[in-house]
Amino acid sequence: MPSINRPSPIELTRLEAVARRLNDAWSDFTAVEVLRNTFTESGFIKNPVLVSSFGADSAVLLHLLSLVDPSAEVVFLDTGFHFDETLTYRRELTRALGLTKVRVARVDPLAAKRHDALGRLHRDQPDACCELRKVNTLDRHLRMNDAWISGQRQAQASTRLELQCVEVDRLRGKLKINPLAQWSDHEIAAYKQVNDLLEHPLESEGFLSVGCAPCTSPVIAGEDSRAGRWRGSAKLECGLHNRAHIITSSENVA
Repeated sequence: MPSINRPSPIELTRLEAVARRLNDAWSDFTAVEVLRNTFTESGFIKNPVLVSSFGADSAVLLHLLSLVDPSAEVVFLDTGFHFDETLTYRRELTRALGLTKVRVARVDPLAAKRHDALGRLHRDQPDACCELRKVNTLDRHLRMNDAWISGQRQAQASTRLELQCVEVDRLRGKLKINPLAQWSDHEIAAYKQVNDLLEHPLESEGFLSVGCAPCTSPVIAGEDSRAGRWRGSAKLECGLHNRAHIITSSENVA
C-alpha cells in the first residue's frame, strides 16, 4: 500500500549532511532550545510539524512546545482503534496547554474499506494494519512538511538505543527531530510532576505506552515501557519510525 514517492539518493545525501550539521550545532541544546530552533530559527527547516500520539508521556513534549509556540502545528493520527480515554485525553490536554493547531489525521476511508473492510486486519496482518492506519495516513499529512518532530527516546526500548536528536526519515525524505532523545524515564516523570501535567487516564492502570486498543496491554514491573505493544508477537515498531537494521515484521508469528 505505498502512498508516497521515495526520495532520490541525492536528496537523502543532502539530508544526511543537514542532520549531521544540526546534531553538531544542537549537541548542548535543551529540548526547548531544539524546538525553538526547529520552529523559528533554523534556516534548514521551513515547515515543521509535531506528530503526537497523545499517549502516556506525550504531555511532556507538548508542554515544551506550548512554551515555544502554542500555535505550532500538531498532528494526531486517528487510527480508528484508539482507546476512548486517549481521545478524551487529546481534547483535555490540548485545552489545558492552550494548543491552537492540533490537526486530526484520519485513515483514508476508501483505503480502509478496500484493505480492511471487516476491521480485522490487525489480527491477521498487524504490520499491514499499521501501514494502512498509521504509516500511509502520516505520509498523506506530511506532504507539505519538510520535517517532523517525535517524542521518541532512547530509554523507551532496545529498538531506540541509537536514536539521535536529528535523524533522516529515509522513507519520506524529511528530517525527523527527537528533542527528548536522551531523556530518561526519571526525567520524564520528574518533569510531569514539577509542571503538574495532566496524566493519561490509562497510565495509572499500567499502560506506560498507549497505542491502539486491540494491540496494547499493561506492562509489569521490570518490563520496558513498550513491552505492552503487540504483546506475544515479534513486532517491535509500527513503522512510523522505521529503521532498516531492526526487524519489525510480525506477520505469521504465532
